[in-house]
Amino acid sequence: MTKNGLGASAQALTGLSVLIGGKNTFGYTDEGTKTPEWEFETVNEESTGIVKQPKMTLAFNDLSATHIAHISAGLPFVLKGNIRVDGEDKPMLITATGQLHKMSGEIKVGDAVKREFEIRLDLYSEMVDSIPTVVYSRHPYNLILGDIMMAPDFSKNV
Repeated sequence: MTKNGLGASAQALTGLSVLIGGKNTFGYTDEGTKTPEWEFETVNEESTGIVKQPKMTLAFNDLSATHIAHISAGLPFVLKGNIRVDGEDKPMLITATGQLHKMSGEIKVGDAVKREFEIRLDLYSEMVDSIPTVVYSRHPYNLILGDIMMAPDFSKNV
């Protein structure tokens, strides 16, 4: 048994880089980068299965005009990193496009400069160790949570 529960192991992000317009932002990616929260529309406390508009935040310690132009044009961007599971690094790959909803910047003397983009997602694909974990399309609407090829057969547990 571990501190995390009944034998559960913690997962840790061991590196993150964002690729925008073919430029790797490794070393400039900020802790403010957030993947989307998947929240569903509900009616009478019952989920409709339709996701509310997902947004994600990209944050950089860089005030590059190239990043601003790329994100505001709705062009694709990629997040690459590794997730450590039981001491082994597994590759994580996120590919997305979307519409810029908010952009902020932070500059303070003596601190790293920072630019944050809030993006409403149109397409989002997340893979860990080459296995799809989330696939989303705004139009036509499609959301797949987990790899449907690896979905458990619940009929055996009934």
